[in-house]
Amino acid sequence: MKEVLKDYSTKSNGNNNGKRTLQKENKLLVKDALFVRNKGNLVKVKFKDIMWMKGDGNYTTLVTRDSVYSLRNILKEFESVLPEEEFIRIHKSYIVRIEEILTINPKELTVGKDSVPVGRTYYQNLINGINKLGSGGGE
Repeated sequence: MKEVLKDYSTKSNGNNNGKRTLQKENKLLVKDALFVRNKGNLVKVKFKDIMWMKGDGNYTTLVTRDSVYSLRNILKEFESVLPEEEFIRIHKSYIVRIEEILTINPKELTVGKDSVPVGRTYYQNLINGINKLGSGGGE
């Protein structure tokens, strides 16, 4: 209760008449998707349609089932808004949708029809997070 009163006394509603108000938390209207800018429009991209992302400096390439978007956002910004139970960072420059991973080896993994590199510091985290059956065999 003290925290609520403290927030009430320190936050202003912006009208500078001396009255203080509680600020409402930002609530997202769309929780299963994000909007990306494409040719002057905001395009809704559902999380389930995202295959993988590649960061390249200030830009990120977002690959979906149907399209490829080049966006002026750093990969870390996407990492912070994507649901962490659905996506995993597998390289300093790549994030993939876990459900779309088809094959894994220490150097790369296959997401859909694409090969995506795996960073050696991220590989162990990836392997620890999956169910494995059998050992050896095909090598």
